[in-house]
Amino acid sequence: MKTLSISTKLLFIFTAMTFTFTACQKEETGTEETEREASEDLHIATIEDGNTQLMADQAEASGDVSNLRLAPSDGSSDADILGSCAVITKDTATSLRKITIDFGTGCTGPNGVTRKGKIIITHTGRYRAEGTIIHIVSEDYYVNDNKVDINKTVENLGKNEQNNFEFKVKSTRKVTFPNGKMSFSAVLKIKEWLVGAATPFDFSDDIFKVVGEGTHQSRRGVHYNFHTLTPLIRKVACREFVSGELKIVRVTDERRFAILNFGTGDCDDEATVTLDNGRAFTIDLKH
Repeated sequence: MKTLSISTKLLFIFTAMTFTFTACQKEETGTEETEREASEDLHIATIEDGNTQLMADQAEASGDVSNLRLAPSDGSSDADILGSCAVITKDTATSLRKITIDFGTGCTGPNGVTRKGKIIITHTGRYRAEGTIIHIVSEDYYVNDNKVDINKTVENLGKNEQNNFEFKVKSTRKVTFPNGKMSFSAVLKIKEWLVGAATPFDFSDDIFKVVGEGTHQSRRGVHYNFHTLTPLIRKVACREFVSGELKIVRVTDERRFAILNFGTGDCDDEATVTLDNGRAFTIDLKH
Protein backbone atom coordinates (compact mmCIF):
# COMPACT_ATOMS: atom_id res chain seq x y z
CA MET A 1 0.00 0.00 0.00
CA LYS A 2 1.23 3.41 -0.85
CA THR A 3 1.34 6.49 1.30
CA LEU A 4 0.29 9.73 -0.13
CA SER A 5 0.65 13.04 1.58
CA ILE A 6 -2.08 15.61 1.70
CA SER A 7 0.37 18.49 1.50
CA THR A 8 2.58 17.81 -1.53
CA LYS A 9 1.14 20.49 -3.87
CA LEU A 10 0.88 23.28 -1.33
CA LEU A 11 4.13 24.69 -2.66
CA PHE A 12 2.29 26.05 -5.69
CA ILE A 13 -0.34 27.72 -3.55
CA PHE A 14 2.11 29.30 -1.12
CA THR A 15 3.72 31.11 -4.04
CA ALA A 16 0.37 32.08 -5.56
CA MET A 17 -0.94 33.40 -2.27
CA THR A 18 2.13 35.49 -1.71
CA PHE A 19 2.03 37.05 -5.15
CA THR A 20 -1.57 38.18 -4.68
CA PHE A 21 -1.48 39.12 -1.01
CA THR A 22 1.61 41.29 -1.29
CA ALA A 23 0.95 42.96 -4.63
CA CYS A 24 0.04 46.19 -2.86
CA GLN A 25 2.80 45.94 -0.29
CA LYS A 26 5.96 46.54 -2.29
CA GLU A 27 7.96 47.21 0.83
CA GLU A 28 7.82 43.50 1.65
CA THR A 29 10.40 42.72 -1.01
CA GLY A 30 11.53 39.46 0.61
CA THR A 31 8.10 37.91 1.02
CA GLU A 32 7.92 36.08 -2.30
CA GLU A 33 11.34 34.52 -1.77
CA THR A 34 10.26 33.50 1.74
CA GLU A 35 7.17 31.76 0.39
CA ARG A 36 9.12 30.05 -2.36
CA GLU A 37 11.55 28.60 0.15
CA ALA A 38 8.69 27.50 2.39
CA SER A 39 7.15 25.69 -0.56
CA GLU A 40 10.37 23.92 -1.41
CA ASP A 41 10.90 22.92 2.23
CA LEU A 42 7.46 21.39 2.51
CA HIS A 43 7.79 19.65 -0.83
CA ILE A 44 11.06 17.95 0.14
CA ALA A 45 9.65 16.77 3.46
CA THR A 46 6.44 15.53 1.88
CA ILE A 47 8.13 13.62 -0.91
CA GLU A 48 10.48 11.78 1.44
CA ASP A 49 7.71 11.13 3.96
CA GLY A 50 5.79 9.35 1.24
CA ASN A 51 8.88 7.61 -0.09
CA THR A 52 9.75 6.08 3.27
CA GLN A 53 6.24 4.62 3.51
CA LEU A 54 6.58 3.14 0.03
CA MET A 55 9.92 1.60 0.99
CA ALA A 56 8.43 0.17 4.17
CA ASP A 57 5.46 -1.35 2.34
CA GLN A 58 7.59 -2.84 -0.42
CA ALA A 59 10.15 -4.25 2.01
CA GLU A 60 7.36 -5.88 4.01
CA ALA A 61 5.63 -7.31 0.96
CA SER A 62 8.60 -8.64 -1.00
CA GLY A 63 11.78 -8.13 1.04
CA ASP A 64 13.28 -6.05 -1.77
CA VAL A 65 13.19 -2.39 -2.85
CA SER A 66 15.66 -2.50 -5.74
CA ASN A 67 13.01 -1.94 -8.42
CA LEU A 68 10.83 0.42 -6.43
CA ARG A 69 10.01 3.62 -8.29
CA LEU A 70 9.60 6.67 -6.08
CA ALA A 71 8.21 10.11 -6.79
CA PRO A 72 10.73 12.28 -8.66
CA SER A 73 12.50 14.40 -6.06
CA ASP A 74 13.53 17.06 -8.57
CA GLY A 75 10.25 17.41 -10.44
CA SER A 76 11.48 15.59 -13.54
CA SER A 77 9.53 12.88 -15.33
CA ASP A 78 12.14 10.23 -14.48
CA ALA A 79 11.27 8.05 -11.50
CA ASP A 80 13.76 7.73 -8.68
CA ILE A 81 14.72 4.04 -8.82
CA LEU A 82 16.49 2.94 -5.67
CA GLY A 83 18.92 0.51 -7.24
CA SER A 84 20.28 -2.74 -5.81
CA CYS A 85 22.59 -1.45 -3.07
CA ALA A 86 20.01 -1.14 -0.28
CA VAL A 87 20.19 -4.03 2.17
CA ILE A 88 16.92 -5.32 3.68
CA THR A 89 17.03 -7.12 7.02
CA LYS A 90 13.94 -8.72 8.58
CA ASP A 91 13.84 -9.68 12.24
CA THR A 92 10.70 -11.68 13.06
CA ALA A 93 12.10 -13.52 16.09
CA THR A 94 10.38 -11.23 18.57
CA SER A 95 6.77 -10.13 18.95
CA LEU A 96 7.71 -6.71 17.56
CA ARG A 97 8.54 -7.44 13.92
CA LYS A 98 11.38 -5.27 12.64
CA ILE A 99 12.58 -4.41 9.14
CA THR A 100 15.69 -2.35 8.42
CA ILE A 101 16.45 -0.75 5.05
CA ASP A 102 20.13 0.15 5.07
CA PHE A 103 21.58 2.40 2.36
CA GLY A 104 25.03 2.29 3.95
CA THR A 105 27.37 5.21 3.44
CA GLY A 106 26.01 5.98 -0.01
CA CYS A 107 23.61 4.19 -2.36
CA THR A 108 23.12 5.91 -5.73
CA GLY A 109 20.21 4.94 -7.94
CA PRO A 110 20.14 4.99 -11.76
CA ASN A 111 18.83 8.56 -11.85
CA GLY A 112 21.68 9.89 -9.69
CA VAL A 113 19.89 10.32 -6.35
CA THR A 114 22.14 9.20 -3.50
CA ARG A 115 20.76 7.93 -0.21
CA LYS A 116 22.58 6.91 2.91
CA GLY A 117 21.59 5.88 6.40
CA LYS A 118 18.71 3.68 7.50
CA ILE A 119 14.93 3.43 7.52
CA ILE A 120 13.70 1.29 10.42
CA ILE A 121 10.19 -0.15 10.49
CA THR A 122 8.51 -2.03 13.33
CA HIS A 123 5.15 -3.82 13.26
CA THR A 124 3.17 -4.87 16.31
CA GLY A 125 1.22 -7.35 14.18
CA ARG A 126 0.17 -8.24 10.66
CA TYR A 127 -0.25 -5.29 8.31
CA ARG A 128 -3.94 -6.00 7.66
CA ALA A 129 -4.81 -6.82 11.26
CA GLU A 130 -6.96 -4.28 13.09
CA GLY A 131 -4.98 -2.58 15.83
CA THR A 132 -1.58 -3.16 14.23
CA ILE A 133 0.72 -0.19 14.69
CA ILE A 134 3.54 0.44 12.26
CA HIS A 135 6.34 2.76 13.31
CA ILE A 136 8.70 4.19 10.69
CA VAL A 137 11.74 6.18 11.71
CA SER A 138 14.86 7.34 9.90
CA GLU A 139 18.37 7.05 11.27
CA ASP A 140 21.11 9.33 9.88
CA TYR A 141 19.14 9.31 6.63
CA TYR A 142 20.27 11.59 3.81
CA VAL A 143 18.90 12.23 0.35
CA ASN A 144 21.75 13.78 -1.58
CA ASP A 145 22.94 16.58 0.76
CA ASN A 146 19.73 16.98 2.79
CA LYS A 147 19.33 15.16 6.10
CA VAL A 148 15.74 13.98 6.49
CA ASP A 149 14.34 12.97 9.87
CA ILE A 150 11.04 11.08 9.65
CA ASN A 151 9.02 9.78 12.58
CA LYS A 152 5.74 8.21 11.50
CA THR A 153 3.10 6.07 13.18
CA VAL A 154 0.50 4.22 11.11
CA GLU A 155 -2.38 2.56 12.99
CA ASN A 156 -4.67 0.04 11.31
CA LEU A 157 -8.20 1.05 12.33
CA GLY A 158 -9.75 -2.03 10.74
CA LYS A 159 -12.51 -1.99 8.15
CA ASN A 160 -15.16 0.71 8.06
CA GLU A 161 -18.84 0.44 7.17
CA GLN A 162 -17.92 0.27 3.49
CA ASN A 163 -15.63 -2.73 4.22
CA ASN A 164 -12.51 -0.70 3.40
CA PHE A 165 -9.34 -0.62 5.48
CA GLU A 166 -8.66 2.66 7.26
CA PHE A 167 -5.38 3.87 8.72
CA LYS A 168 -4.58 6.75 11.04
CA VAL A 169 -1.26 8.34 10.16
CA LYS A 170 0.74 10.73 12.32
CA SER A 171 4.00 12.03 10.92
CA THR A 172 6.63 14.58 11.86
CA ARG A 173 9.36 15.59 9.45
CA LYS A 174 12.51 17.68 9.79
CA VAL A 175 14.81 18.58 6.91
CA THR A 176 18.30 19.87 7.64
CA PHE A 177 19.89 21.62 4.68
CA PRO A 178 23.62 21.76 3.90
CA ASN A 179 23.84 25.30 5.35
CA GLY A 180 22.49 24.06 8.70
CA LYS A 181 19.01 25.63 8.40
CA MET A 182 16.00 23.42 9.16
CA SER A 183 12.32 23.12 8.32
CA PHE A 184 9.65 21.25 10.29
CA SER A 185 6.24 19.85 9.41
CA ALA A 186 3.61 17.58 10.93
CA VAL A 187 0.60 15.79 9.46
CA LEU A 188 -2.38 13.93 10.94
CA LYS A 189 -4.61 12.13 8.46
CA ILE A 190 -7.04 9.26 7.98
CA LYS A 191 -6.36 7.19 4.89
CA GLU A 192 -9.01 4.87 3.43
CA TRP A 193 -7.99 2.12 1.03
CA LEU A 194 -10.77 2.33 -1.58
CA VAL A 195 -9.42 0.02 -4.30
CA GLY A 196 -6.54 -2.45 -4.54
CA ALA A 197 -6.64 -4.27 -1.21
CA ALA A 198 -7.41 -7.53 -3.02
CA THR A 199 -4.12 -7.31 -4.96
CA PRO A 200 -1.48 -6.64 -2.25
CA PHE A 201 1.49 -7.22 -4.58
CA ASP A 202 0.23 -4.91 -7.32
CA PHE A 203 0.65 -1.30 -6.22
CA SER A 204 -0.51 0.22 -9.50
CA ASP A 205 -4.26 -0.35 -9.00
CA ASP A 206 -4.51 1.25 -5.57
CA ILE A 207 -6.87 4.17 -4.91
CA PHE A 208 -7.02 6.04 -1.61
CA LYS A 209 -9.16 8.67 0.07
CA VAL A 210 -7.46 11.02 2.52
CA VAL A 211 -8.72 13.57 5.02
CA GLY A 212 -6.51 15.40 7.45
CA GLU A 213 -4.64 18.48 8.57
CA GLY A 214 -1.12 19.66 9.11
CA THR A 215 1.32 22.39 10.03
CA HIS A 216 4.56 23.58 8.51
CA GLN A 217 7.38 25.84 9.60
CA SER A 218 9.77 26.97 6.89
CA ARG A 219 13.51 27.35 7.29
CA ARG A 220 12.84 31.10 7.82
CA GLY A 221 10.43 30.39 10.67
CA VAL A 222 7.16 31.21 8.86
CA HIS A 223 4.16 29.09 9.99
CA TYR A 224 1.26 27.63 7.99
CA ASN A 225 -1.82 25.49 8.69
CA PHE A 226 -3.71 23.37 6.15
CA HIS A 227 -6.65 20.94 6.13
CA THR A 228 -8.91 19.11 3.70
CA LEU A 229 -12.26 20.70 2.83
CA THR A 230 -13.42 17.69 0.82
CA PRO A 231 -11.62 14.31 0.76
CA LEU A 232 -8.62 13.98 -1.52
CA ILE A 233 -8.64 11.05 -3.94
CA ARG A 234 -5.42 9.58 -5.25
CA LYS A 235 -5.13 6.98 -7.98
CA VAL A 236 -1.63 5.63 -7.57
CA ALA A 237 -1.39 5.16 -11.33
CA CYS A 238 -1.68 8.95 -11.66
CA ARG A 239 1.01 11.44 -10.69
CA GLU A 240 -1.30 13.67 -8.68
CA PHE A 241 -4.52 13.72 -6.69
CA VAL A 242 -7.49 13.54 -9.06
CA SER A 243 -10.14 15.24 -6.90
CA GLY A 244 -10.77 16.91 -3.54
CA GLU A 245 -10.04 20.29 -1.95
CA LEU A 246 -7.43 21.67 0.44
CA LYS A 247 -7.49 24.95 2.34
CA ILE A 248 -4.28 26.56 3.54
CA VAL A 249 -3.94 29.51 5.90
CA ARG A 250 -1.01 31.62 7.05
CA VAL A 251 -0.91 31.50 10.84
CA THR A 252 -0.07 35.19 11.16
CA ASP A 253 -3.15 36.32 9.22
CA GLU A 254 -6.10 33.91 9.06
CA ARG A 255 -7.93 36.21 6.63
CA ARG A 256 -5.44 35.10 4.02
CA PHE A 257 -6.26 31.70 2.57
CA ALA A 258 -6.39 29.73 -0.63
CA ILE A 259 -8.45 26.73 -1.74
CA LEU A 260 -6.90 24.15 -4.05
CA ASN A 261 -9.31 22.01 -6.11
CA PHE A 262 -7.84 18.94 -7.82
CA GLY A 263 -10.73 18.38 -10.23
CA THR A 264 -13.44 15.79 -10.80
CA GLY A 265 -11.46 12.57 -11.22
CA ASP A 266 -9.41 12.95 -14.39
CA CYS A 267 -5.80 11.80 -14.34
CA ASP A 268 -4.13 15.08 -15.25
CA ASP A 269 -1.62 17.57 -13.89
CA GLU A 270 -3.96 20.54 -13.40
CA ALA A 271 -5.68 22.07 -10.39
CA THR A 272 -7.70 25.22 -9.72
CA VAL A 273 -6.72 27.76 -7.08
CA THR A 274 -9.24 30.19 -5.57
CA LEU A 275 -7.85 32.94 -3.34
CA ASP A 276 -9.68 34.73 -0.51
CA ASN A 277 -10.34 37.70 -2.80
CA GLY A 278 -12.24 35.44 -5.24
CA ARG A 279 -9.56 35.33 -7.91
CA ALA A 280 -9.31 31.87 -9.50
CA PHE A 281 -6.77 30.40 -11.90
CA THR A 282 -5.43 27.08 -13.17
CA ILE A 283 -2.00 25.78 -12.24
CA ASP A 284 0.17 23.05 -13.70
CA LEU A 285 1.13 20.55 -10.99
CA LYS A 286 4.17 19.29 -12.87
CA HIS A 287 6.87 21.12 -10.96
